[in-house]
Amino acid sequence: MAQERVYRDWQKAARNVSKAADILHLFVDDSIDPDTSFQAVQQRAFQFLNVSDLNSVCRYLSNQKQSAEEAFWQHLDTESTLRAGLLRSLFCCLRFDGTDKTRRLAGALAQARLDLVAGNRLGDVSIDQRLLPKATRPLLSKPDGSIDKSKYEWFLYLQIPNRLNGQLTLPEVIRYRALEDDLVKPEIWKNQKGSLVEGTQQPNISEDPKRLIPRMADELTLRLHEVSHYLERSDTRDVILRPKDGKHHWRLPTASKKHLVNNPFFQQMKAVSIADVLRVVDRDTGFIDDFQHVLGLSSKSRQYEVDLLAILIANATNQGIYGIAQISDCTYEQLSTIQANYLRLETLNASNDRINNATTRLSIFKHYNIQEDILHASADGQKFEAKRETFRTRYSSKYFGTSKGVSAVSLNANHMAINARVIGANEHESHYIFDLLMNNSTEIVPDMLSTDTHGVNHVNFALLDLFGYRFAPRYAQVGRVINELFNITEDKNQQVHISLRKPINTQRIMAHWDTIQRIAVSLAQRKTSQARLVRKLSGYKHNHPLLEALTEYNRLLKAQYLLNYIDDASLRNHVQRALNRGEAYHQLRRAISHVNGDRFRGNSDEEIQIWNESARLVANAIIYFNSKVLSNLLDSFEDQGNAMSLETVKRASPVAWENINLRGRYTFAPTGELPKLEDLMESIDGYRPTIDK
Repeated sequence: MAQERVYRDWQKAARNVSKAADILHLFVDDSIDPDTSFQAVQQRAFQFLNVSDLNSVCRYLSNQKQSAEEAFWQHLDTESTLRAGLLRSLFCCLRFDGTDKTRRLAGALAQARLDLVAGNRLGDVSIDQRLLPKATRPLLSKPDGSIDKSKYEWFLYLQIPNRLNGQLTLPEVIRYRALEDDLVKPEIWKNQKGSLVEGTQQPNISEDPKRLIPRMADELTLRLHEVSHYLERSDTRDVILRPKDGKHHWRLPTASKKHLVNNPFFQQMKAVSIADVLRVVDRDTGFIDDFQHVLGLSSKSRQYEVDLLAILIANATNQGIYGIAQISDCTYEQLSTIQANYLRLETLNASNDRINNATTRLSIFKHYNIQEDILHASADGQKFEAKRETFRTRYSSKYFGTSKGVSAVSLNANHMAINARVIGANEHESHYIFDLLMNNSTEIVPDMLSTDTHGVNHVNFALLDLFGYRFAPRYAQVGRVINELFNITEDKNQQVHISLRKPINTQRIMAHWDTIQRIAVSLAQRKTSQARLVRKLSGYKHNHPLLEALTEYNRLLKAQYLLNYIDDASLRNHVQRALNRGEAYHQLRRAISHVNGDRFRGNSDEEIQIWNESARLVANAIIYFNSKVLSNLLDSFEDQGNAMSLETVKRASPVAWENINLRGRYTFAPTGELPKLEDLMESIDGYRPTIDK
């Protein structure tokens, strides 16, 4: 025990001594077996220090007076080239504004910038010792007590990164400018508020808050009573458990997370190449027409269309045009020219929209609805490793090990990916779901949106409600979320009562409703984005009036949703089904990208986005193709009066790829007529083409 105590003391001392940093490394080195004896570690340390006993080591450590912070500032002294050469040049290009808490720092930064631009050195007036923490001041002082200007310059630079969350702003940088600069101009808002609010065509934005908020609060109070009575009069074994310890533990079962892909209908079909699938879809939808030449030129030749199919497959399968040229009948030079002239994000998005809109006109589409008259969508991210480093790629040991990657967030409705965006692996998905909905340009307009826990933050209920969407997330630990929001008590008659842990501050919401409306109008006019808005709101203190108003409105809606989630099993199942469909799309998307290593090989963020959009197009084309198969089956079984098979078709998912040949050597040059869908489907049990087919 004595040895272990000395051993721990030795470790503690080593952490505070930078000159003995290598000793500390001995104790955290992964190469050391955890079962290594104390004597073996001690011997390694003695060999490193060339000492003969542990007491000498302890005396050596205790004689060192240098702290880690002192060593840090000494190290900065050696980085004068970095400070004066790079950081100073960048700093002089920026102009900072401060909030109430950082006005003194912003003034010091402004003065330092003026001095450095004028004379390439700080003046005495730039030194504001009131900014220096008491513990830091001695580290920046010279022997005569004055402040070392080079260290003070370092100190100013080190204050900037952690305060770019709203405490410091950069008026000339969109991402870091003040929230006020992203909203409708004050004078325009003052003079045109009525017309701007009416222009959103959203009742919740334009309604008088003195009527809207009290009504919502009354509805919440009523729901609290209704759910309390529901728990009393119903068999609550599937909803709430009451153990002997008196604590309430929620258990809300949902439908199975399993989802069916590659329905047996498709497994019975003859396989068809992905190139022929795209040709069939183009014949039906004409999506190739949306790929316009960058200069507006028109071509009488159809050769570029053949090459475009090769490029789409090359990017979607992560092979690239060079890779596809090696295993197809296309040349790299021709593909490179066509890609530069025709492949852009706007043309890819237009083609995706055309395919998705065409799917809605198939007879099977109405049977994809999870709820009648409600289009239930889902949003989720999917991680992909990137072979090359770009500005957006980030490390994530959980998904990429020691490599970097990105997250592809997709908005899925009725199996189709109606919008998508590539974000950094370190960014929160919840910051982008509203933007995905607002930038959806298809004819498919969701009414309800589900996400997993990653899609939840402090404002999403509020933002989606303002624009007429219902937010229905699935929480990984729903019992904990319910307990954080509600109190569950029992009276002497063992009747359950549910109440809010903290009442909704409706007065705060109504007091700041004007600013909430201004934010909503700014989002509707695309003057700001959800990601930018949430990032700036996150920099506010939790008791900031505007943030508190939005949070209270969000909590009011969240409480309503959770009460519905508790007593409505069908809602829980609908949420799970919507998320299952998103997961099924991810499986298809992964199968496409897995053809060549499952890694983006784009050289830039834009190229990665283009590759992701190409994969979305190929996935949507497969879903259209399979939906056409299901529509033919639906028409056939209706014509035959086969009710059992008809119900099976209505429940089938179009997410399948076993009937699609994604690999092999590709042939894109036309070799004759396209395969007929009826011939491919003739092996499906019970299928007979209808007369009009």
